[in-house]
Amino acid sequence: MSQINEFFSMHPEIIYVLRIILAGICGGIIGVERTLRQKDAGFRTHIIVAVGAAIQIIVSKYGFYDALINEAVKVDVSRVAASIITGFSFLGAGMIFVKGVNIKGLTTAAGILVTAAIGMAIGAGMYTVGIASVALLLLVQIVFHKFLIGFDKVLVNDTMIPCFIQIENEPNAVNKMKKFFEEHDVHIADSSVETAEENSLLTIHLNVMLGKNVDADEVMAQLLAQPSVKQAFALR
Repeated sequence: MSQINEFFSMHPEIIYVLRIILAGICGGIIGVERTLRQKDAGFRTHIIVAVGAAIQIIVSKYGFYDALINEAVKVDVSRVAASIITGFSFLGAGMIFVKGVNIKGLTTAAGILVTAAIGMAIGAGMYTVGIASVALLLLVQIVFHKFLIGFDKVLVNDTMIPCFIQIENEPNAVNKMKKFFEEHDVHIADSSVETAEENSLLTIHLNVMLGKNVDADEVMAQLLAQPSVKQAFALR
């Protein structure tokens, strides 16, 4: 053990690289959950954010040793860390989209900021803090996701969900689909219809609002069971 410690003390760059790799792994774990939910900032983005934050905090903490040999030089190592938070806040802001009264991407934007903070913690050598933060973030995003979304639907009846539907181009096809949604307490906020495959299919993009206790995936599954419907799924 003493030989290992001596080796790492002689080659501290190896420790820094291991921290960067661990930060990337932590960011990737968070990114997998975002990718499974088809978010714009997914697996690779979260890895890059965590690795970038780790590199910057390592430079902030250890990159000025040679300058500190000179007693006349004073370096505030916290300045780089403060800049990391500012920089990744702008990146997170780019994940937020506003459409009408609906705001999308707030959770992803917040996750980007926390992923950067986790990278900073790993880069600074605070492994327990970083790994525990990954577990807590996943708990919030995975375990609570279903319950929070369901709770929001009970309190607020204007949750907008985009949907993709492809049906056969037959008489009254669109009207039949609208009637189906009305029967299942689903309100269509806006829609666009395109023809495909020599006018044999209709491709429909919808934004729908669900009634209380209505599950979008269940409604889409029932719609897909209709003979004329080729594809139907909610985009989350």
